[in-house]
Amino acid sequence: MRTKDTKKKKALIDRRKTQILDVASLIFSKEGFAKANTDEIAKAANVGKGTVYHYFKNKRALFLAVVDRGLEQLKGAILIEAEKTDDPLEKIENAMKTYLSFFEKNKNLIGILIHEQSSFQKRIAKHYFEHYYGNVDKIKQTFRAGMDQDLIKGMDIDSVISVYTSMLNGLIFMWQIEGRKYRLIDKVSIVTKIFLTGIIKDKKRRKEYEKEK
Repeated sequence: MRTKDTKKKKALIDRRKTQILDVASLIFSKEGFAKANTDEIAKAANVGKGTVYHYFKNKRALFLAVVDRGLEQLKGAILIEAEKTDDPLEKIENAMKTYLSFFEKNKNLIGILIHEQSSFQKRIAKHYFEHYYGNVDKIKQTFRAGMDQDLIKGMDIDSVISVYTSMLNGLIFMWQIEGRKYRLIDKVSIVTKIFLTGIIKDKKRRKEYEKEK
């Protein structure tokens, strides 16, 4: 009985935290960290202000929890899709699709990451690299495997990864400031064509990506 009660209590705690984080994500994205207040978040989440502070020390802790959750979900989604194939080029392509698809579905996180850079630049950057580049060894292994198999040109892997992510982040940023007038996922074919045809060494595989998809 105790075990059952413990599970129920944990499930309730998880639901409340998720509920608070969901609402906080929306409000922080819409109003920014400075203007958002815990009273508004608590009311929208249908919980007491004390409940918010029970789970999160202060507004800053709540904000960073929103960022951490989003980046952790992103990392998990990319890992799942990348592991669906052993082919290095398909891994890279799957990661691109997942990255763009994730931010299309999690628009609030884009606003938070873009608009709060000045106030939380070091903290957000630290966690971005911890969560996304926390898998940097696996990303490097993918590119290195592609080079070993003569699929990818011999280049500095760190620089290639930097260009890779900058390309995706630039597309997401433009999509956001242009008012999200199109689907991010619809841009995958052009992104993969530009990036992959630039790094692919194998002529046969390069021709595959040079074709319109």
